[in-house]
This record gives sequence, C-alpha cells and structure tokens, in this order.
Amino acid sequence: MKQKLLTAAIITSLAMAPAAFAGHGKHRGHQKHSFTDTARVTNVEPIYRTVSVSRPQQECWTEEVEYTRPGHGNAAGMIIGGLIGGAIGHNVDDSHNAPLVGALIGSAIGHDVSGRRAGHSRHIGYEEQCRTVNNYYDEERLDGYRVTYRYKGHSYTTTMDHDPGDRIKVRVNVSPVY
Repeated sequence: MKQKLLTAAIITSLAMAPAAFAGHGKHRGHQKHSFTDTARVTNVEPIYRTVSVSRPQQECWTEEVEYTRPGHGNAAGMIIGGLIGGAIGHNVDDSHNAPLVGALIGSAIGHDVSGRRAGHSRHIGYEEQCRTVNNYYDEERLDGYRVTYRYKGHSYTTTMDHDPGDRIKVRVNVSPVY
C-alpha cells in the first residue's frame, strides 16, 4: 500500500514539474504588464452610411361614378292597359272572372310597357378613392467615428461609437523584446 502511494506521488510530481517551472529560466520576467493612460485626440471624423427608408403615404383622388336606376311605370299606362285587358277579357269570355283577369293582366302589361319607355335614369356622382403607396428615399445615418490620437509621439486610429472629446483613454501593454 505504501509503495502504491509513493508511486502515485512521484508520477504526480513529474506531471506538475513543467507547470512549476513555467516563467523561470530564459523567460524570466516575460510577464505582460498593462496599465491605462490618456492620449491626445488629434482628429474625429464622423462615419455615415446611406440607408433606404420607406415612408407609406396615402394618395386620394375623386372619381366620377355613374349610377343607374330602373324606370318606374306611370299610372296612365296601368289604367289604359287595364281597360284594354278588361275589354279583351270580356270579348273572349262572358263570365265574371274573364274581364277581371284581363284587366289585371292588362294593367301589369301596361305598367311594364310604360316602365320600359321611361328607361333607366342615370345619375352622376363623385366618390373619393384612396390607396397607400410606399415612397422610398435615401437617408444618411451616423454609424460611428474614426478617431485619430497621439500617444508618446505615435499616431493611432480607431473606430468608436461616440465622439471621445479631446482626450481618449488607452490601454498600454508592456513586454520585453528579445
């Protein structure tokens, strides 16, 4: 049992040795150091992009519309038709019903004939018609800022979503060069 524990300890120590010596030897002191500082902004240029925008708009106009109504028969046509129908019915059959039926049929025919002669009446009206149409136009939208700044005598450029003003915060990373 002691031998198994000793073997496990030796294997674990050998496995951990490279990690324990990392950063030592020729790479000693090669750890990166970073800090923040400020730099002077030398130029800020807005960046625009063009987008197509749709604006729905209602278009309306007035149209002339024709209305037609069927004509109505007049009373004179009905009376004359009834008299003629009654006379025909009386000549065809002497019974009491024949002149009455003839008068009713004649009056209906007279109404119909006088209505056809009257024709259809036409009326002109005006109605407003509307439809929605999409009007497209191009629009410039602010997309960000191209910022140029100087730090320790060197110029750098970056893109930002806001105007930083006269100074910009920078992160400085320092590491040795071999």
